[in-house]
Amino acid sequence: MRNFSTAFQSHIEQECTTLCWAWKLTRMDGHVMGFTDHDRRLEIDGVVYQGGTGFSASDIDTQLGFVLNNSTVLGAINADEITHVDVKAGLYHNAEIEILRVNWNDPTEYGLIWGGTIGDIHIRDGQIEAELTGRSAKLEQSTGRVFSRQCEVAFGGAICGVDISVLPQGISCPHSFKACKDQFQNAHNFAGFPYLIGEDASYAAPLEGDVKDGSSRYSQ
Repeated sequence: MRNFSTAFQSHIEQECTTLCWAWKLTRMDGHVMGFTDHDRRLEIDGVVYQGGTGFSASDIDTQLGFVLNNSTVLGAINADEITHVDVKAGLYHNAEIEILRVNWNDPTEYGLIWGGTIGDIHIRDGQIEAELTGRSAKLEQSTGRVFSRQCEVAFGGAICGVDISVLPQGISCPHSFKACKDQFQNAHNFAGFPYLIGEDASYAAPLEGDVKDGSSRYSQ
């Protein structure tokens, strides 16, 4: 549920409204730009939103929950601040974007509808096409180490330590602890967690044939 000011909430509940869309763009270098589909420029919280730029939102997914909500934004490239040179230089990649619903008759009344970042951005036939990624998409990204039963490092890399130059050509590693231990005698460098606790942890027991001498399960 969005939190709008009392004044703005009161306005959008009226039968006759004066609403428009506005886009606030903050590049990675801190430069801020504003655009609106209204026919004249607006000033909102000190940011000037250029009017008549032709920008329009397309299929913005504003569902509640942790969904990957992506969209696109299109516009005629008649905005003086957006140039082919800057786009090609990557100045708009990962730029923050906020999409607002604004009472153009009183720009102090507005509400944030959507927020996210710009991914790929292209200029085709004089039109700007930018991929927008919602803020919740960050929850889908893996950061830091991945804890799994499989080894996470590259086979033959510095952390792995296996000298693949002395191995038969074309040999690969399934990244399992069994292969690391038995096939490559490299268990001490295994970068995974073969006995990671799972849903069946309460039923875990030594496998038939395992040596039950109290030694480490990782011993070679």
